[in-house]
Amino acid sequence: MFKQGITDAPMSNREPSAESEQSKFCHQIECLILSIDRTNNDPVVKERLEKLKHSIESCVEHFGRVYIYGSRMYGIAKDDSDVDLYFDTGDCFSGKIADDYSRQLQLIDSFVKAAKNEFVRLEIITETQVPIVRFTHDPTNFNCDLQFRSGLVVRNSELIKLYLSIDERVRWVAIAVKHWAVSFNLLCDDFSSYSLIWLVLFVMMQYKIVPPIIELWRMYHKHAPNYTEGWDTRICFDHDQLKLEISAKSSLTTWELLRYVFEFYSDSNSIRLQNYVLCTVLGEFLPKKTFYSTFISKVNDIGNYRCQIEKFEKCETLINTNFGSFNRIELQNPLKLCNNVIPWLSDENMNLFIDLCTKSANSM
Repeated sequence: MFKQGITDAPMSNREPSAESEQSKFCHQIECLILSIDRTNNDPVVKERLEKLKHSIESCVEHFGRVYIYGSRMYGIAKDDSDVDLYFDTGDCFSGKIADDYSRQLQLIDSFVKAAKNEFVRLEIITETQVPIVRFTHDPTNFNCDLQFRSGLVVRNSELIKLYLSIDERVRWVAIAVKHWAVSFNLLCDDFSSYSLIWLVLFVMMQYKIVPPIIELWRMYHKHAPNYTEGWDTRICFDHDQLKLEISAKSSLTTWELLRYVFEFYSDSNSIRLQNYVLCTVLGEFLPKKTFYSTFISKVNDIGNYRCQIEKFEKCETLINTNFGSFNRIELQNPLKLCNNVIPWLSDENMNLFIDLCTKSANSM
């Protein structure tokens, strides 16, 4: 729907009305969701994924376990979607080698050397923040990205899975925006679907469809900490219990919410956004100039959040670096609070994203 609208194609008397275009696009998304759900529930696909994990685990001599994360975990992957994988070599899930880039590269190199013939088109990629090995698993025909850093990516995926399950509209909009982004080749190594989904979720927080992170913490005040890379990830567990306590406070339609996402990141609004950090913890805009001190003062009175603040306080220099650019959109990682969710998004890609959001909002 949007692709034609934003390419400034000439209008004709026969062109469908806005209502029929809306109906057509919504039907496409509904069909896409049905297809995705079939894939997620297909026992054959599950069997192929287990076969993939076993093949990887058998490649490395010492004990290890493979975790699937990303869109395959939180349920928005199509049958031909890539598979994101994390390999825990025994005791590294909590972050033992998270800051050891060379060790991660060594493990990737060991995997590549041990890889059997079933792994084809192996490519080591080091231009990204976390080194990965990219390959195709021939027996299952899955295209894969494998990393060795830590289990934080798994916890982040579990958190997204929770958010997408809170309200069916959230998943619909997330799938629609990803479908839109794919149609314009927006997604790449420096602008992942993970980043895109958190941009969507921040808008959902503004319209009270989902709660900010701090509300999950209030619900989890009695639970024991669970640390990954030194950050407490306790809110990533017991989804069903959390969902019972969360209720949306808005009756907006999926189409309205989709339009609000595009409007939120459109040209007229993005200039204002670039002066603030989009704070997922509070669901608020915090000024970049005072982000570090403002964030601490706002959440200091949340009792069981103290463990996160203590870790946050030790990262002042890193935080000022990660959130110090005044010509780009910056959004706080919901678990690793010192990180920007979209740090590697180039200015060119960010401007393209804003331009496409602007044109898509106008076409609705």
